[in-house]
Amino acid sequence: MRRFFTLIVVGITFIMLSSFLQFLQTGVTVSANMPSVIQAGTEITVNVNIRKGKYTGFAVFRQDLPAGLTAQAISSNYGTFTFEDQKVRVVWFNAPPDDELNISYKIIAHERLSGSVELNGQYSFIENNIDRKSVAHQPQMLAITPSPSVPVGRQVDIKDFAKVSNIEAEAVGAGQTIAFRQQPVWMEEERFFLVLLLVNRDAAQKYAKIDETVPSGFVAVSIDTKGGIFSFSNNIAKFIWMDMPAEPFFTVSYRLIPQGNQRSVKIDGLFTFMVNDRTFNNKVIERKETLAGLNRQQLNNILRSLDMRIDDPPVVANIPTPPPPPQQPPSQPPPARPPSSVNAGFMLTHEPGVRFRVQVAAGHKEINIPRHFRNFRLESRVLREEHEGWFKYSVDPSFTDYKDARDLRVHISNTTVIKDAFVTAYNDGKRITVQEALMASNQQWIR
Repeated sequence: MRRFFTLIVVGITFIMLSSFLQFLQTGVTVSANMPSVIQAGTEITVNVNIRKGKYTGFAVFRQDLPAGLTAQAISSNYGTFTFEDQKVRVVWFNAPPDDELNISYKIIAHERLSGSVELNGQYSFIENNIDRKSVAHQPQMLAITPSPSVPVGRQVDIKDFAKVSNIEAEAVGAGQTIAFRQQPVWMEEERFFLVLLLVNRDAAQKYAKIDETVPSGFVAVSIDTKGGIFSFSNNIAKFIWMDMPAEPFFTVSYRLIPQGNQRSVKIDGLFTFMVNDRTFNNKVIERKETLAGLNRQQLNNILRSLDMRIDDPPVVANIPTPPPPPQQPPSQPPPARPPSSVNAGFMLTHEPGVRFRVQVAAGHKEINIPRHFRNFRLESRVLREEHEGWFKYSVDPSFTDYKDARDLRVHISNTTVIKDAFVTAYNDGKRITVQEALMASNQQWIR
């Protein structure tokens, strides 16, 4: 018994010492107070205290919840509370001047849950308008007692809940959400290949994309996109839909124009789509029969004919990286431009993974950042990067969550004279479209 109490004292001392060391490093401490037990199908209240001092700039509190737990706001201390993608967020674009922030919210457990989980949360802010700092609260263990109204056979450990719930996504028929390509038809008079794709939408509703990889020596031009965004780059013809057409099945098409005497073409396509917030990939299947003008019965006959021949079931996957362009003879890279002295300390440093930023200006000539943005009333520092012959300027911080970047863009538009700021996206430091970033990170677009 004495050893047991000794361990408790040591544990409490370690927690107090950790909090004290955090306070010495940043002057900020975060603590969370919540019950240690919740019954499935009920809720508990979480109270978070943040001792932040006089800091009044941009700040955010985050806590990730596993599938099966949801959250609802009670009090956010003038912050904006959201719960999306299993993330609790409270965002302050200008934190109140009070020394402390106190927020509270409910956590609701799904009625089928059991088991236990460790919950972690952290408070992030910009120190001295330059350095991003984060302070976490001590991990909180939450035990989940099963609901007496749910039979044992239907109870699910919280660690397996996401897998069980994803069965619903597969049950609605992701394998029937598929794209076909009619064998390209050579149009002799116009001298191009007509490429027609038929999409059976089935359960998919939004964030769909088709990548068509074509051989070198061709140019693709859209004909009918059904409301999607079409692009052609690096031998990839691409259709993107933020929201798919309402029709249960539809066709899109494009011209494939040879730059030489090619009279045959082989295309590899990948159809990426979302069902119940899961991302799936299916190969585009090429067919010899005419796909335009099919009725539902004719399409069902094609789908049934594939039941025994689809080798690769739909798999959960991120959007694949497009293949690199054909290698060119090696050449000497241009000498790196030395950093400008007027903007020393304001150079954008890219971070790994998918990131979102808010761009506020661009131009072909470099500007003096401190002098140019002095009167714009921006609350964050502006950073510079060079991209495709432009000097582009965005504000700190960057975000892994699109909604945080969107909220910052709205805040800049509402509080400064900058009305044309917009969200940009990167993957491992390389610029990509916001739509691609949303799909790659399995996030939703928000107006």
